Amino acid sequence: MRVIDPSAGVIEHNCMETVKDARGVKALSRRALEEMVTLVSDAILLIDAQSPKLPVLYLNPAYEDLTGFTLDDLVGRPWALPKRSSEGQPELERLKTAIGEAEMCHATIEDVRKDGKSWPSQVTVAPLHNGRGDLVYYLCIQKLTQDVGAAPNDEVLALQRELVSARQKIASMDRVDPATGLMRCAYFQELLRRDLAIARRDGRFVTVILLEIVEFDAYRQTFGAKAADSCQRMIGAQVMRTLRRAGDLCARLDDTRLVAAVLGQQPGEVEVLAEQIAANVRGLGLHNPRAKSGKHVTIRTAVAGCGPGSHEEPEALIARAQAQLQTPACAALP
Repeated sequence: MRVIDPSAGVIEHNCMETVKDARGVKALSRRALEEMVTLVSDAILLIDAQSPKLPVLYLNPAYEDLTGFTLDDLVGRPWALPKRSSEGQPELERLKTAIGEAEMCHATIEDVRKDGKSWPSQVTVAPLHNGRGDLVYYLCIQKLTQDVGAAPNDEVLALQRELVSARQKIASMDRVDPATGLMRCAYFQELLRRDLAIARRDGRFVTVILLEIVEFDAYRQTFGAKAADSCQRMIGAQVMRTLRRAGDLCARLDDTRLVAAVLGQQPGEVEVLAEQIAANVRGLGLHNPRAKSGKHVTIRTAVAGCGPGSHEEPEALIARAQAQLQTPACAALP
């Protein structure tokens, strides 16, 4: 049985990296599923059902828009819904009972925004189990309900459709670098922070690879900005082709560097992958005639890992990789 992943949209509880639809027709990558959950207009919460405190693991942008609560406000904190007083609210009492008995439930309740204002919410809560039948997560989906008996307002509906479309465009702009098609650094760090939290809970490694393009300014001066963007895009493709797993991430860090993250593999294993990426980039044969170190585009790589149980922020992990990249031995590599 499938469950929803806080950092990805949908994955198996036992860290499966891809998910197939019911007919087994197509496997969806973690990134694609993340985008799907991000862009839907319904508000989504994911709750850790294995902890007695029921902490929030994930909420999508639609939830932030609808309620005013952000990731920083809720992630890691107990789910407020089951703790609310249901006096005089039979629907809320029915919903809380269903949560306590791990049963699916649909209800319409008065919810409360961050600013204290109430709003009519249509709520669906579903218990999600792993392949062994263990309760792993609660999925909570909410949407604004229309007053009973009120006729639809065409103008309001049109504005709502425009708002959803605008939100989708803004989400895409915030997450993808338009020049290279790679993740933006801020979005990469957001996903990496989530992966680090999951790895800490599950006792797994998270390892980052920092990739610096050697004498890339010379390449940009020779061929122009568009060619440089294309070069970074091709190097990013080599990164993802080598890492291959759907849960691995790759982003444009700045004008000369890319960064990738690998969940579940130790630094020694990832160093082998980094060497393979560097060899693949050399194999592209991208000409860099003004480079002093060679006439083709090459990269330097550095690896830094966060071990099981360790607590480290994405910025610190990337900074450790950068420090390694600046060591004399690494800087001397072509």
